[in-house]
Amino acid sequence: MKLIIILLIMLIILSIISLTFFIIPWFFGAPYDVSRKKAIKNIVKLTNPEKGDKIAELGSGDGRVCIALAKQNKEAKIHGFEINPFLVLISKRKIKKLNLQNQIKINWKNFWNVKFEKFNKIIFFQFRTITKKLEKKFEKELKPNSIVVSHNWKLPNWKIKKKLGKKELLEGEVYLYEK
Repeated sequence: MKLIIILLIMLIILSIISLTFFIIPWFFGAPYDVSRKKAIKNIVKLTNPEKGDKIAELGSGDGRVCIALAKQNKEAKIHGFEINPFLVLISKRKIKKLNLQNQIKINWKNFWNVKFEKFNKIIFFQFRTITKKLEKKFEKELKPNSIVVSHNWKLPNWKIKKKLGKKELLEGEVYLYEK
């Protein structure tokens, strides 16, 4: 009897983890997938964080891209938006440990409910299934000369200004767009 209860508890925990990390995110963008070191290097290079920048990462995961951007330029302000509460906690912990909490804000929030007018640079690593919808949101909300950096997934109607990386499993291409 105890074994059955333990197995049921484990099944419930696995179900919650699966729902939180994989199933629910499919409906809003993409499940959690880490950006590899080469891709992060290319994202930082194309984003080129500068003093006065307000950068948003859509689906900030465990915070590694936000942290890399903050380390590149201490005067840029970075906002990560993540719907997974576990990843938000992991990000905030890493950011606090690195003493970057004055520069990076991680928001437990669905980025579809965020207005992008205050950001001049946007980064995303989302599936092709939502890029057309994202593109419309960018057209409507971003100011002229704002840049968008996409990891692996292209905006269907925007012209790529620059591309870095390779279409490989562990790296991926990174695209720069300008509105």
